[in-house]
Amino acid sequence: MKLPLSVYYITQDEELRLPESLAKVAGWVDEVIVVDSGSADRTREIAENAGARFVHNDWQGFASQKAHAASLCRNDWVLDLDADEVLSDELVKNIKALFAKPVPDDVAGFRMRWVLSQPNPGHPFKHDKTKKILRLYNRNKAVIKAETDSNNDRPQVREGRVLDLKGDVLHRTLISLEQMERKYCKLSTEQARFLAAKGRHISSGRLFAEFPLKFLKYYLVHRQILNGWFGLSVAITAANRNFMRLAKAKELQMQAELEKNAD
Repeated sequence: MKLPLSVYYITQDEELRLPESLAKVAGWVDEVIVVDSGSADRTREIAENAGARFVHNDWQGFASQKAHAASLCRNDWVLDLDADEVLSDELVKNIKALFAKPVPDDVAGFRMRWVLSQPNPGHPFKHDKTKKILRLYNRNKAVIKAETDSNNDRPQVREGRVLDLKGDVLHRTLISLEQMERKYCKLSTEQARFLAAKGRHISSGRLFAEFPLKFLKYYLVHRQILNGWFGLSVAITAANRNFMRLAKAKELQMQAELEKNAD
């Protein structure tokens, strides 16, 4: 019997990573929904062959896209996954056990450990800091706000408890450094738009400090130092993404100020 649970994804050109993620949820959840913003590869074919409902929705930002995907689900309980995230066997087992009996009414959702994971055994990426994230939640008690001036695409709890669930969400984010760089370029541009729209003041001092501080965070705190030359590359690329979101936001603010003065 399938669990009264909906799994949703937001995608664009994810033919390489989506199959492994879909394989872990196929057959035991009530429905899988894939909201796509315009893939030019085999993402739609892969999703539909796996039994997922495929829906096109023009890109409106991470929060808006996920909020739309959640709104399409027919179950109260939903699992928010990205195409590059794979449930561990332990997590699948524990989710099944969780729904084998009624979930307490005062529970809003469940956190699970999120672990960056190499895409294949031979990849040089092996170590990173882990964290716990809320991905399994009741839509009546938690919601992702579709706000145009926010880039927060995580569920916000309105009422109820959040508990921990054992097991990992394996984040297969790295296919190659080129892919990571392209992804971060798009992400920094979107984050910059949100920062500029909020009117966030970005000082020159903040710009000068951002890259070295973020590099040390990723290289030492996130343990990329253990990944050798590849970890160094990851730390630099990730720190540059943080720097560029601020630099692009400042550039947008300057352009807006010039246009205002011209009027």
